[in-house]
Amino acid sequence: MQPVWWVWGGAAAAVAFVLSIDLQHPGESLCYSKQLLDLACPACGMGRAFNALLHVHLTRALAFNPLVLPAAFYVASLMVVSMFDALKGTRYTHKLLHIQFSRVAALLAILVLVLVWIRNLSLY
Repeated sequence: MQPVWWVWGGAAAAVAFVLSIDLQHPGESLCYSKQLLDLACPACGMGRAFNALLHVHLTRALAFNPLVLPAAFYVASLMVVSMFDALKGTRYTHKLLHIQFSRVAALLAILVLVLVWIRNLSLY
């Protein structure tokens, strides 16, 4: 069995899990940063955001965490490329997993993470 099928199986299980639970209501936080330090991290709200995105509630997903769209795009593209690799025998997944960023792109990514972190600190 090709390893890519494990990726798809895990993704299907994760989607089924996220669709089956209700993350919209407050409860025990799954975030270790929130539990240990009582501070929201840049990814806080990402579980609820993915849940809302899977239920096609785009505005709600963006309200939970604006990083959900780039993260969802990256995960979806990684899954499509890995399936292509499995079918065609190519190695594009390796390239997608090992992207080389310029210094400006890396600084921009850090700035975005800091801004989202500040946003999450005020919300959560």
